[in-house]
Amino acid sequence: MAPLLITTAIQPPANVYVLKMTLVEKRVGLAKAAVFFWAGLGMKRIVVADATEKTLLTDEDVRMLSAMGVELEQIRYRQNDKIVVEKGKGYGEGALINFALRNSTLLRDANHFYKCTGKTYCRNFAAIDGVIRQNSIQNVFWQEPLKDSIDTRFFYTSKHFCEHFLLPSYETIDDRGGVPAEHVVYELVRSKLTYGHSFRPLLAGFSGSLDRPYPDHSLGYLDYQFPCWLSR
Repeated sequence: MAPLLITTAIQPPANVYVLKMTLVEKRVGLAKAAVFFWAGLGMKRIVVADATEKTLLTDEDVRMLSAMGVELEQIRYRQNDKIVVEKGKGYGEGALINFALRNSTLLRDANHFYKCTGKTYCRNFAAIDGVIRQNSIQNVFWQEPLKDSIDTRFFYTSKHFCEHFLLPSYETIDDRGGVPAEHVVYELVRSKLTYGHSFRPLLAGFSGSLDRPYPDHSLGYLDYQFPCWLSR
């Protein structure tokens, strides 16, 4: 099973565009809860990367995760707050993913990885991971329902695709200028990957942008034949 990269910004700067959840204690508590849900779902290698130079999990948290069979790595750095305020949290996440690829031991030793935004987990991860492994999928990004955009909260990518295509695309993000991550990644995958269908990741958790839970309801047959962009 590929490792999971969880991206967090525990203490974001003031005035980040479209970011309502600013209470540090709430961000910490919800991000921790998501990590433990991932562990309960069977994820065995987790990298938590924080862009605000904070450490999410305590020694006791790490001990409990280890008892659950999880190999955990925590890395952190201080993002350029001025640029994040100017360009938006999508741009900041791209920089954080880049930092993680250059500094994580677990990611260094892997050819592929899952990425999930903090405070979020995938309820049907076992089914998603099974399809990816059984079909030797190299990259998969899921489309947002009824939108010409990609759900960038959760995806699976090879390091090669991420380094050579995804990260350069993230550098063009400008939330205030109307160029969000969801549209940037959509244009990328349309040009590089193949359109297909897959199980829909059933993502649960809290939105930092809206400061409320993500909608968590069935889309009927789309839950099993959901639009995505992939490569084998």
